[in-house]
Amino acid sequence: MTRKLTKREQAIAVVCFIFIIVYMVYIGVYRPLNSKVAQINAQIISQETKLKKNLKIIKEAQGLEDEYKAYLGNFAQSKPNEQVMSSILSEIEGSANKLGLRISDLKPKRVQKNDYYNQFSVSLTIDSHFEDIIYFLYTLQNEPYNFNVDEIRFDQGARSKGNMKSNVVLSKILIPS
Repeated sequence: MTRKLTKREQAIAVVCFIFIIVYMVYIGVYRPLNSKVAQINAQIISQETKLKKNLKIIKEAQGLEDEYKAYLGNFAQSKPNEQVMSSILSEIEGSANKLGLRISDLKPKRVQKNDYYNQFSVSLTIDSHFEDIIYFLYTLQNEPYNFNVDEIRFDQGARSKGNMKSNVVLSKILIPS
């Protein structure tokens, strides 16, 4: 015995059925979708933070790249080794003449070639006052010369008229281009 539902019962059944469908859509589609959207938004915020950090690092790297290029200009070797050695000798002699030093012996040494750079060494003997020798070495270690003092010996026994004899080995590193 089945009886027919009244219009009111049919309306209540339709409304309940619609509520059940809406609830199932809410539970099965909307909530997972909303959760996924929240997760994606969190990932976007995280990636934006990383991107800002990386952009800052890139900006700093570009500044360092410009600084590197400036230094590279000071240490770039564009001439053959023989011409570079000749210019190094003339730089040393010119600097000594400006300071009034007397270089009694100036000998170029063999160029040491490495994978990434060439090291030019020069041995020299200076006969002058101790303070003048120290100032000369200080001058050669700074720009525009950029020499390294590899070895220095002072000979106290060879003093004459307040002068001191010193043997110095200078080197300069250049990057071949």
